[in-house]
Amino acid sequence: MNFLRVNLAGAIVVIALLCVTSPLTMTAYAQAQAAVPALEGLDPVALVQGKEVLGNPKITVTRGQFQYFFTSDDAKAIFEKDPDRYEIQLGGMCARMGAPVSGNPDLYTVHKGHIYIFGSGECKTRFEAAPEKYLDEGNAGRPDDNSFTPEAKLTGRELIERAVNAMGSPSLIDGLATLQERSVSTQTRHNGDVEIKTSLTFVYPDKVRIEQIQPDFRNPTITSEAALVMSGANSFSITPGGVRTLPDFSRLNQQQELKQRPLEILRSRRAADFLVASAGRGKVGDTEVEQVVVQIDGRRHTIGIDPSTGRIVSLSYRRRGPGGDFGDVTKVYSDFRTVDSLVLPFKVTATFNGQPWNTQSSTIASITINGKVDPALFEKPSVAKTQ
Repeated sequence: MNFLRVNLAGAIVVIALLCVTSPLTMTAYAQAQAAVPALEGLDPVALVQGKEVLGNPKITVTRGQFQYFFTSDDAKAIFEKDPDRYEIQLGGMCARMGAPVSGNPDLYTVHKGHIYIFGSGECKTRFEAAPEKYLDEGNAGRPDDNSFTPEAKLTGRELIERAVNAMGSPSLIDGLATLQERSVSTQTRHNGDVEIKTSLTFVYPDKVRIEQIQPDFRNPTITSEAALVMSGANSFSITPGGVRTLPDFSRLNQQQELKQRPLEILRSRRAADFLVASAGRGKVGDTEVEQVVVQIDGRRHTIGIDPSTGRIVSLSYRRRGPGGDFGDVTKVYSDFRTVDSLVLPFKVTATFNGQPWNTQSSTIASITINGKVDPALFEKPSVAKTQ
């Protein structure tokens, strides 16, 4: 067998997929330490052009975690001129499930001139049957500043400021130093529902630690613990299998999820790319709300503000669901309590395309504002400590 065609499924393995409660999903990776030969050694430029041609092992380019092989120096030059077009897409994540599920670089397909890889044969089959479901191709037309009328923007801004005052003073919200939150969610597995405990720690402006305790997937009598840390460029996961650097694509995905919380949305309101506009009245259950469209980092959200209290009681946006396909997520917030002068929800109920989504729903056990946080929580453990 040609050494380039060795299946590399074991080189990039998802050790545990941890469905975190609001707001994000995280995983632990066992990544190859060196660049992995990709696409069974096929030339990616030829592959995009519809041809399967083995590359020359002496003509290579390493980009990210993958090593690519080329038939000629000319093909290599074409790749290097426009690598975003010819390399594996989505940062090497599974094209059906997205981050945090890694793909096998030998399990690939070409769609509209781009190469995608998958975590399993089933993922590849489902993607090829309906790629538009998993690439969110119909969601490119998000609004920009020109699509908001001056009147809608003014009303939207006023509603956002009202939500700020309903949550707490602007200075308190903007001046947060730390926030620690403990929550519980339920995950349905083949052998029944299990409880997942999550601890989320923010040290503003850019440090986050997520810890999770849950029954092991294979042996539910064993407790599994994992953590994910993002501290600037120092982002990593900690699992019983070791400490692994978090891939850039997965890190960005996690950061986007973190921004999709009412408190973080309000803290972002003064950012240069924060766009807002009133979208009229709507309903969340039986509650009438003022709808506000908010755009952050090019991502659109619709929040529902209770006109009687000014509180954010709902948040809707588009993202991958439990099956990997894109759809509409709605989170409804309730059980508001005052924590050190901030009024925050202690209950989150989530749906995906109108169906309950338990792992994204949560009951908040405790919230601590501006408490002391041990700096060691954001330090990467040594290899010796994890073996």
